[in-house]
Amino acid sequence: MTDDPQMRPNRHGLGRVFNEVPELYDRVRPGYPDELFADLVTVTGMDARSSVLEVGCGTGQATRSLAKLGCSVTAIEPGKEMAALARQRIATFGNVEVETSMFEEWGDRGRRFDVLVAASSWHWVDQSTGWQRAHDVLHPTGWMALLGNVVVRRVGEPEVYAETADLHERFCPENPDWGHPPLEDDVRTTDEGWGLVEDRLCRSSSLIVAVPEALTGTGAKGQRAPRQLHRSAELPEHAH
Repeated sequence: MTDDPQMRPNRHGLGRVFNEVPELYDRVRPGYPDELFADLVTVTGMDARSSVLEVGCGTGQATRSLAKLGCSVTAIEPGKEMAALARQRIATFGNVEVETSMFEEWGDRGRRFDVLVAASSWHWVDQSTGWQRAHDVLHPTGWMALLGNVVVRRVGEPEVYAETADLHERFCPENPDWGHPPLEDDVRTTDEGWGLVEDRLCRSSSLIVAVPEALTGTGAKGQRAPRQLHRSAELPEHAH
């Protein structure tokens, strides 16, 4: 892996690859268990009256689950083809609007939201401005929730990850650990909320939530600390 920044893959360039194959992305991208959204409701207190901003909705995997909660959802997606497919996927819901834009350039038109959700997408946002922007578009009592999938392995399994670790390091230099997934037992001890996993390989879905004060580093007294939960789910059949 080169240390030359000019030789490293461009973060936004890699993101645009997904936009070139939206149907394939939609078919193979893992979703999120219903229990994770139940946790989101429990922690944030959101209901049908809540307004939700989803950053980087992709083709709408998490968007559909959010829409089912009955709340008003504004979903942002920079890829035109991805956004178009997301609109098709959520066409039956009248409470969702998909807008094509990068979060950093999105015109909020003064709108403020109760919950900001980013499902496996926050790493695409410019970290130098994204946290402040998230703070600014949330109500003072709002929440930010980061959802993600984590692949885990078991002792004695074929070391397929060792064979592909160099690819992760090359194409995802900001996340080299992706090529070295943790052991299932180690992840199980990090938090509560795991169910039984019957599959040979499994996926953990993680929910991290924080309040606006925690997004700016102000250290406001009495702020609610970020909280992380895990929910397990079987790895999709196509991913074996």
